[in-house]
Amino acid sequence: MNPLNRQLFFRGFHGKLREAFGRDDADRIWDEAGKEYGRILSSRPELKRHNGAMAVPAVALYRVLNASGKNAGELLNAYGAEMGKSFARIVHVVTGLPGADRFIWRHVDGFMKRESSEKLGYRSRLVSEPPEMYGVDILSCPFHELAKELGEEKAVLCICHMDKEYSQGFRHIRYDRNSAVSEGARACEYRLRFDPEKQ
Repeated sequence: MNPLNRQLFFRGFHGKLREAFGRDDADRIWDEAGKEYGRILSSRPELKRHNGAMAVPAVALYRVLNASGKNAGELLNAYGAEMGKSFARIVHVVTGLPGADRFIWRHVDGFMKRESSEKLGYRSRLVSEPPEMYGVDILSCPFHELAKELGEEKAVLCICHMDKEYSQGFRHIRYDRNSAVSEGARACEYRLRFDPEKQ
């Protein structure tokens, strides 16, 4: 069985490949990417438990798409953005529950500190705290670092595109990220503001 089929984030990409290139070409790419994913994990089994493990299937797909003459970055980034929009719709519903928006805002600093902690492989710098704005610069992230180590740092831009889109789903919280280390910036600059007017 293709190990990519077990990847919750990436398994829908197979269907997108079929839409773009037809069944035969898409299935060949998918099978080759599954083999490449398996090869990476066979040579580096510790990556299964790496905090940036989600980068490994992205790297496998990126390599095989490029080797097949496809625009890997464009295809994966579009898929990441589409997935992010799907997640944004879920976030929008959840944050529409009475009091959910204010609860999230009250706990945003704790949530962000946990999700960007050194324990998870991040390096970050706090810029500002609520009530005006919560700002944090992510100086390095485990997805980017692992993809760079594997020689395909652009492969994880699809995850960045997903992140940027899903974050727009929060009701009453403006969530901006205008730069990313995977795009060559010095940091991923996250800026969150409570805004009762934002739907």
